[in-house]
Amino acid sequence: LMFDEITASSLVKVDLDGNQLSKSPYSINPAGFTIHSAIHEVREDAGCVIHLHTPDGTAVATSAEGLLPLNQTAQLVTFDLAYHDYEGIALDHDERPRLQHDLGDKNHMLLRNHGTLTVGRSVASAFERMFHLERACTMQVRTRMLGPVAYPVDPAVIDKNTQLLANPERQELRSTTLVWPPLLRRLDRLDPSYKN
Repeated sequence: LMFDEITASSLVKVDLDGNQLSKSPYSINPAGFTIHSAIHEVREDAGCVIHLHTPDGTAVATSAEGLLPLNQTAQLVTFDLAYHDYEGIALDHDERPRLQHDLGDKNHMLLRNHGTLTVGRSVASAFERMFHLERACTMQVRTRMLGPVAYPVDPAVIDKNTQLLANPERQELRSTTLVWPPLLRRLDRLDPSYKN
């Protein structure tokens, strides 16, 4: 299916071994399964895992410097960001322990030379985290296009923001009560068929 064709009823339920638990004419993406199952296997708080291959997210994941705390949006992410080295298309289940180790207790990940990943207790929190991760990557790509020097951020400010933002309960509450409900209302206005 194309992404715009996917609805709730086209989702496929699988177990941690990749066995389909729901009847469906659709199969699963084996590489996607490897990555997502690795996280679900060890993170009880992983209600949702999102993994993307966007141009800007992949560009930053491919850059040697990774994501830098150049601006406020990046600072929403960098204190909670992990990295995983590229091992090729993720078809080998032997990669799962390394993914698990590299992610640890972080909720944002750059998969080197590959893409972005976020984890959340809910779809709302995983989505909000991905929104900020992708937006930070886009801002970094645009900033780097202006030249080699970015205006410096005082390390004390980065520490201040880290202390302010490093509360997972507050993040979850903001995602589920402030951010997610208006997004669903907007989706209902644009195309309520996603519920089918």
